[in-house]
Amino acid sequence: MAGKSNVERVQVAAMLRGLREEAGATREQAAEVLGCTTSKIGDLETGRSAPKVAELDRLLDLYGVAGAERADLLEFARASRSRKPRSKFAAVVIPYTQRRAADLEAQSHSSTFFSSEVVPGILQTEAYAEATLRWANTNSDAEVRRLLELRMGRKAALTRSDRAPLRYWCILGEAALRTNLGGSAVMGEQIAHLIETNRTRENVVIQILPLGSGMHALLGMTVTLLRFPPPAPQVLKVGSPSRDMFSDRDTDVTLAAHHMDLVRAMALSREESTTFMESVLRELKAGQ
Repeated sequence: MAGKSNVERVQVAAMLRGLREEAGATREQAAEVLGCTTSKIGDLETGRSAPKVAELDRLLDLYGVAGAERADLLEFARASRSRKPRSKFAAVVIPYTQRRAADLEAQSHSSTFFSSEVVPGILQTEAYAEATLRWANTNSDAEVRRLLELRMGRKAALTRSDRAPLRYWCILGEAALRTNLGGSAVMGEQIAHLIETNRTRENVVIQILPLGSGMHALLGMTVTLLRFPPPAPQVLKVGSPSRDMFSDRDTDVTLAAHHMDLVRAMALSREESTTFMESVLRELKAGQ
């Protein structure tokens, strides 16, 4: 897919903001280190401009980033496509697309998600998330713990207070409620969490697409549209079991947004979806 440089710039911006906040540094301190204005730091942290490698090097000094993580971030800033950025989570390397998805999600101001079979990471309970990470028995216990920490950390975007919470629109196929991933207790807790979220979080909308709703262009796909403050581009993420693809090309984003709108029109309303999930939860509990 085209447009990688802009997508990479937005991710670097997300990393810079996160590292500064973790270090407890202010934008004023970062500006002093670079000898620039705080507005430039704002531009670097929103993807409106990209840092030079020398600038990034000085910022990483301020933020106390060293070792392999520092080397990988500097390499990443040089637009390398061959290395996978190392996470802050100890010695376990976070898969590149998972780290990228988390960073982009944290930086975005709104997001729309569709999947026919899987609850999105940002809405997963810890038990459901752990079940998804363990089902193939390919991750070690250490990898599961660190990947789980990353996934649970994504929830913070929905409740952040430093800026407007992420506006999140989730269109979920009925099959996602009936996979019995992790067993009935885990699925019951997950569905109850979706119900509670739909009832109480104004910035989150969950719509269910019932089985039998008919054909649509996103059938069998997992699709996410992420929107950022201008002039950063919108980003499309298309997921599959083997790889995730990212694009900010206008034609890709516009077509995906059109198909999202069509699927959203086919789905139950927010209120109908909550009632539907309640009925599925009752069925699940009755079968235990």
